[in-house]
Amino acid sequence: MVCFQCIFDSFAYLSLAYILYRLFWSIYIIIYPYLISTPLDLHKLAGNAKWAIITGSTDGIGKEYAKQLAQKGFNIILISRTQTKLDSVKDEIKKECKNVEIETIVYDFKNANLNDYKKEILSKIEKKDIGILVNNVGLAYECPDMLHKVDLQTNADICIVNTVGVSILTAAVLPQMVKRNSGIIVNISSGTAYMNIPYLSIYSSTKAYINHFTNILRSEYSDTNIIIQTICPFYVKTNMSKVDETFFNLSPKNFVQSALKTIGIIDETTGCIQHQIQAVAFGLPQFILDYGMKFQTQVFKKRAAAFQREKSAKQK
Repeated sequence: MVCFQCIFDSFAYLSLAYILYRLFWSIYIIIYPYLISTPLDLHKLAGNAKWAIITGSTDGIGKEYAKQLAQKGFNIILISRTQTKLDSVKDEIKKECKNVEIETIVYDFKNANLNDYKKEILSKIEKKDIGILVNNVGLAYECPDMLHKVDLQTNADICIVNTVGVSILTAAVLPQMVKRNSGIIVNISSGTAYMNIPYLSIYSSTKAYINHFTNILRSEYSDTNIIIQTICPFYVKTNMSKVDETFFNLSPKNFVQSALKTIGIIDETTGCIQHQIQAVAFGLPQFILDYGMKFQTQVFKKRAAAFQREKSAKQK
């Protein structure tokens, strides 16, 4: 005879265990990576390979990864679309890190042509010992809006920039990392990857792609010593975000200082304790998140309307 009470009790205990696990994990990913763990030796994790590649490296988070990795003694390959900005960042780093080699590559990541990738980027990095790859390049909306109101080219560009580069460059550096059985790949995603966000449909989806892609890679290469990390920041004070610096909106310098300490410690994180506290909210039931998102949608709606009015006025 089936003991229904036993079945109900079992489900109750399993539910309680799951709730306690989620609670413990939420606390762990806030406390351990940022307050308890000891940062690891990046040179050792990189297999003593000397070069680090950073895409989107002339501003914000990418620029700071380049500067701080140079400070740690890595030679740097800067990849971005404007030579003058690349030269400026190169000179800035060289003033502080005189013994570090720095090379620049001009590439517009809106270009998804594989032959151009091979000619402009892959041919220049294939003979170097790449210890670290930071896939940071990204593109966002000038202003969030409903999908059909966003220029088709903008939608296409966001898809290409945010997904193609990370895929091709990761595939390109992995052979030497596998051969060496060491290396670090950091894929910069976004906190928007954790939610279904109206008015950010394409952008949010491309960031979810980065998370999914990186999770799969960790499984594929789990039998190696290659570190493959996802960083999912919320607001950081950059030209892209256009926000002011606050307790939660960190400067790029402070954000990257925090994020670098988590390499090899945790596979996926927001990059800093402030953002990790914010991320706890995404563990709430979906209906609560959807309800809260209604208020953010209203903000986006008003901002989009103002942007369209300003755009129309300029065209007159």
